[in-house]
Amino acid sequence: MPSRDQARTKIFVDGNCIVCDLEVSHYKRMAPTLFEIVDISHPDFDPASYGLTREAVNLHLHVMTPNGKVEEGVDAFAHIWSRIPRYHFANRLIRLPIVSQLAKSGYAVFVVIRPYLPKKKR
Repeated sequence: MPSRDQARTKIFVDGNCIVCDLEVSHYKRMAPTLFEIVDISHPDFDPASYGLTREAVNLHLHVMTPNGKVEEGVDAFAHIWSRIPRYHFANRLIRLPIVSQLAKSGYAVFVVIRPYLPKKKR
């Protein structure tokens, strides 16, 4: 059994969204053993099997931490960054109250425009 540090975080991402896929693929390349990518656009994806809803995973980025806790939005990014040594500073920064509020405001704008971002051609 892998240690907690080596256990995988599940990242739930819309694989059809070019921007989303590029971002999450970058994290996977940075730390391939720490992340499992779950494509929410795949026809076999069942959000209920993770205790999630389709509406929630389509609205916000979600992660499931190695201990089973679900984080979403900015908190999901903070968790991802906490696992990658290169991004530890970003993780600490995003958790500062004023930075967190600014990031959450920016993320709220992204959530609105994400459905209009380019999609992959399949």
